[in-house]
Amino acid sequence: MMLEHYRERVRCIDDEVAAIVLKQLRIRKCKKGKDTLFKTLDQHGYDQADLVLCLLRINTTKARRGAELLIGHQIKQYSPVYKWKALPVNIPDRAGDQRRVLRVVKEPRLASGRRSWLGHYHLFKEGLSVAQLMCRGITANDLRLVTKRGWVQLSAA
Repeated sequence: MMLEHYRERVRCIDDEVAAIVLKQLRIRKCKKGKDTLFKTLDQHGYDQADLVLCLLRINTTKARRGAELLIGHQIKQYSPVYKWKALPVNIPDRAGDQRRVLRVVKEPRLASGRRSWLGHYHLFKEGLSVAQLMCRGITANDLRLVTKRGWVQLSAA
């Protein structure tokens, strides 16, 4: 439910941004008059938090200013905390294990019928060597587990 003391702040949101908000929230029929956005959101059961989140998803300068009006302070953008590092795709084979992956089961299941919980299973690709898998983050324990269960078949040395 929209609180009355936010009515003036919602009124300051740009009309173009308000139209995008209504489209994002899939609202087709809207009230007419002075407080169109406020009345429409209130009628459909949305509150200020929903409006702020929608404005932040739109990710334009006008929408961010509208969100700042509702929050009451400036929104600052910082660089990401975590450094994303892409997985190496085609690393030349080193003097490691030269066995190749011949076959990978699409959706491995445990004997009980549950799905596999192995987090690195998506890294197994046919044609890669064991040395390349190790460079991508597969551990020796992961490799032992999937070959033991028959989910991945390796070539002979």
